[in-house]
Amino acid sequence: MSVSARIKFGRRGPVRYLGHLDMMRYFQRCVMKCSLEAVYSEGFHPHQLLSFAYPLGVSMETDGDYADLVMKDGADAGKVKEALNSVMHEGIYVREVRILGEGTLNAMASVAAADYELFVSAEEGLQEAASRILAEKELFTAGDGKKKPKDIRPGILELRAEGSRLFMKLLSGSALNVRPADVFEGMKTYLPEESKCTLIRRLEIYGTKDGKYVPLIEM
Repeated sequence: MSVSARIKFGRRGPVRYLGHLDMMRYFQRCVMKCSLEAVYSEGFHPHQLLSFAYPLGVSMETDGDYADLVMKDGADAGKVKEALNSVMHEGIYVREVRILGEGTLNAMASVAAADYELFVSAEEGLQEAASRILAEKELFTAGDGKKKPKDIRPGILELRAEGSRLFMKLLSGSALNVRPADVFEGMKTYLPEESKCTLIRRLEIYGTKDGKYVPLIEM
């Protein structure tokens, strides 16, 4: 028998420059180092049954990202959290662990939306720009040779400014995946030319339950 442990974690500081594959290898090493009873795949090259909900872009921080780890039955959420934090380096930390019930969708398949905060070099005109974007019926990304412009306005669920920080709730998933950098790029039309985004931090990832957005740790 096996169970899935949903791990909510954060990363801040220089570790934000790790890529997705680097993060996956890092978590795998931490699981082995703290001797958690992970379940491995079968075959000539067995690997831990570990998956991430939503790969984080390089240079982005997070307070609310998720990984699912399949473990042997009897795993204790508190002990899993304590064991992982005991071997993790500064800047990466486990915030919460939950043992999932049978039949729960994995984190990757559950992603529906995400919260972000963006730190902007100046606050002049930030709230006005946010209001103007929300008043628009369309907001197209810039196209290039590989990707066509797409309308991301339906995927902007919330957008507001507090001082020099922007808060966004954006649709995430296969139907429409909205990147915070694209929203800010659209806002620059209404901002002073020198305005720059200095840091993006993901705050939470949501699934849907009974028609509402619910943090993945509660799914």
